Amino acid sequence: MSATDSKTPSDIEGQTFQKEKQLDSHVAVHEEKIGDRKLTWKQTAALLLTEYVVLCVFPLLAFPPSKTAERAMSSESAFIRGCLDVQPFFLGWPAILAFPWSFSATLVIGLATLWTSHVLWRYCMAYPQIRDICDAAYCMTGKRWAWWAAFVGLALNNYCIMGLHVVAGGTAIQTIRGGKECTLIWGVVLGVIMLLGSFMRDFKHMSLLGLLASSTMFICTLIVLAGHGVQGTPNGWVEGTKVTWTVWAPKGTTFVQALNALLNITYTWVGQALIPSFVGDMEHPEDFPKALYVSMGAEFILFTITGAVVYNYAGTQYTTAPGYGSLISKYGRVAAGFTLPTIIIVGILYSFVTSRAIFFQVFPEGSVHRLTHTAKGWTTWIIIVFGGWVISFIIGEAVPFFSDLLSLISSLFDSWFGFIFWGYGWYQINKGRRLSGGFQIWENVVAALMIITGVFFLVAGAYSSIQSILDSYAIGAIKKPFTCANTGFEFTR
Repeated sequence: MSATDSKTPSDIEGQTFQKEKQLDSHVAVHEEKIGDRKLTWKQTAALLLTEYVVLCVFPLLAFPPSKTAERAMSSESAFIRGCLDVQPFFLGWPAILAFPWSFSATLVIGLATLWTSHVLWRYCMAYPQIRDICDAAYCMTGKRWAWWAAFVGLALNNYCIMGLHVVAGGTAIQTIRGGKECTLIWGVVLGVIMLLGSFMRDFKHMSLLGLLASSTMFICTLIVLAGHGVQGTPNGWVEGTKVTWTVWAPKGTTFVQALNALLNITYTWVGQALIPSFVGDMEHPEDFPKALYVSMGAEFILFTITGAVVYNYAGTQYTTAPGYGSLISKYGRVAAGFTLPTIIIVGILYSFVTSRAIFFQVFPEGSVHRLTHTAKGWTTWIIIVFGGWVISFIIGEAVPFFSDLLSLISSLFDSWFGFIFWGYGWYQINKGRRLSGGFQIWENVVAALMIITGVFFLVAGAYSSIQSILDSYAIGAIKKPFTCANTGFEFTR
């Protein structure tokens, strides 16, 4: 594969593009084939909703907690759950940024994500051999080392997210069960379930699971919204106190705390690393913008309305991440139950994308082992998937500063996958016509801003994450490896 092998279309939007189907001669004799390049735009929309809307309930379970949070919990529980008074986003905005800043940051970063995702699609159309983010990195440079660098970033990021879902699942079950069992046991159970679910080999079945995850998360969202409206006062409320809100950041907010809150919103939006895998598997990739607009529309509505409602009822003191933590017991436990399908399915999605990137390097396009059910193909797939989940489980349960590690990796690689790549990618596919008209000039400026933004998040995010690691060790807010500590929410009523 070469960066110069594909022709760059001058006008991609609306253009019909048909990928060549390369089939091994042996494939013709097999009746059952594994779906490849068969996704419809509706199925792609389901996958995007799974990745973005569904995933956004969990990132704050592992991103760096605010040191101003004061809850009566053990340091291990505080570490795993993320302190509950911090920068909660989906189902509750970052309280430390307050309403105007959270709302503004949500819209601006969301619009940046929409633009970069659209450029990403245009780039994939210009280089149709791209099947994942690693291929995109190779096309940008023509160097094999770029593929491996992108793969390292993809694997570290996705394996950490998979580990997060092992931890998040334990938190949800412990919330429902009241911490009656060892959290590690539930982590093992959920890890095995996600491992078994990851053995599927095509996006078609993955998209069906995505619809299930989106549906259960929608129900969870309704419970969270309605629960906050009817329960009167939030979980943890102390009689005689008043739920408060603030237009500006609370007094005493440090630069690192405010930066963490902003970064958490950014991490919630940045999911472009998976999009090349979706586009590369579409039968008609020119339809991808339909899926993008549907998912982004849902995200803007959910992120703004839900965050505003929860912040209104829970205030600065009682807003939690995820939002069911500020519900009283009879609502909070039910909402936590509806998050479990989401936790499992999103973990499977990230395992699937990562495993495919490896699998596609073992077997080239058109290989009989890639397109049909062969013993060699299935054995290789199972080994790759199993190895990925073992790594993810160990990272999630054993690393004493897992939350800060996830934040650091997100800063180091999401800045590239979410911003820098697509600013540079725009310049690459528009070579020779970057100043050809008013719209091109505007996009030229936006592309430069995306590169600058990515560099900022790379430097500032790394600084914030490293400082958070130092702070965590200083105050003892780190966990023991493979802990049984209760990480669930405790309901006061």
